[in-house]
Amino acid sequence: MKRKLIALSGVVLCGALAACGTPKDAQELSQKTVEYRCGASGEQPLSVQYTFQGGEPLAAKVVYNNTAVDLTRTTSSNTDMTGNTFKGNGYAWTTDKFTLENVDTVNGNMFTQESTQVVNGQNAAVSNILAKDCKVGS
Repeated sequence: MKRKLIALSGVVLCGALAACGTPKDAQELSQKTVEYRCGASGEQPLSVQYTFQGGEPLAAKVVYNNTAVDLTRTTSSNTDMTGNTFKGNGYAWTTDKFTLENVDTVNGNMFTQESTQVVNGQNAAVSNILAKDCKVGS
């Protein structure tokens, strides 16, 4: 009886240890918030809540000047070669390339708002820079 209990305990312990070492499920969703300081002297705060599937970023909720904007990661052919781009609702947020493991150490680049202006009598799409040079806050 005592041997069966010891053997059963060993099996349970091995199963528990194996579960701790298994990698994250690629379908699992998680979130992480990163605080940035933007501008030449870091005077503009910007906060981003990222949503990940496994280790890959899917979406970003940017909070800037008391406004929250939901954005989706752009994954077309060349957009993520040098970084990540998130777009939606007339806004765009670009960052250096990151994953779930290093998102809180990787800087952001620029937060822009798309609008139209008349240039030479024609309507033209322009990107107004709201924040740039965004560094991970300490």
